[in-house]
Amino acid sequence: MTGIEVDVQLLKEVMIDEVFKALGVSTAGWARRRLGPIFATATERFARLGVGFDQQVAEFGFCRAAQWVLTNFVREVTTAGGEDIPDRGSLLVVSNHPGTYDALVIASRLRRDDLKIIIGDIPFLCNLPRAKQHFLSLTEDMHMRMGVVRTGIRHLLEGGALLVFPSGRIDPDPAVWSEAPRHLESWSPSVELFLRKVPQTRLLITMVSGVLSAKWARSPITWLRKEGLDRRRLAEFSQVIQQLLSPGRLLLSPSISFAPLMTTADLYGGEGLLQTVVSRAQSLLSKHMAWVMPKQSNVTPP
Repeated sequence: MTGIEVDVQLLKEVMIDEVFKALGVSTAGWARRRLGPIFATATERFARLGVGFDQQVAEFGFCRAAQWVLTNFVREVTTAGGEDIPDRGSLLVVSNHPGTYDALVIASRLRRDDLKIIIGDIPFLCNLPRAKQHFLSLTEDMHMRMGVVRTGIRHLLEGGALLVFPSGRIDPDPAVWSEAPRHLESWSPSVELFLRKVPQTRLLITMVSGVLSAKWARSPITWLRKEGLDRRRLAEFSQVIQQLLSPGRLLLSPSISFAPLMTTADLYGGEGLLQTVVSRAQSLLSKHMAWVMPKQSNVTPP
């Protein structure tokens, strides 16, 4: 143990703010002040879970900590591929981003305690002193975003592992929404930038599904938001709140597929490098869904 204290009350308040953002309600208005206590129990439990996660990172490493925290939300994780994942050396992991605990699912299977993950601006994680060392937070500030990219490149140059969600936003969970493959087409050119700047990097394309329950994806509460992205975020928060308030009542069984490990040399061809990566990702997602569909039959049409 390092003796670093985590402010539980601060984590709790940060999470209440995030809930209201998901609802599309100002965090500075009367609704936040009056209705915030409704979420006190769930956010208290989440805050204490965050403290436990941070302690697990300090004691056992990031991957073991990810496995530990997942037991609060997940019954089991089924995995296809990944036998060739290296335990050292420059590794770029790119994945779809159905949200909720997808990053933890991936981290739990990578066996890389040097993993860094590029994420959005998530204040909760920034207040976990040990765990935050594994996250590179993107904000709207362009200079800070470029700083994150440079840090990611430097981490790869030093032989580290980097997880990137190239869509830059929460994607539809393939186990629930059939339009998920289309979202791979908007992957960021940052993937190509990382591969060109650190050509010795090995690439691992990953697909995750089953982190969001169909119940919450289709819940009438999501009608409070108009945009698909906002609805997915609200469904995500609602599911986690239920899992915190009723431990063990809703345990999911996510699935993850890993493509065979690739080098930049494997990607050069008739298409551009990014287009080749996207094409390989679409192929992996197709195989992934063919594998999981016998278990998950709740995919809805677009």
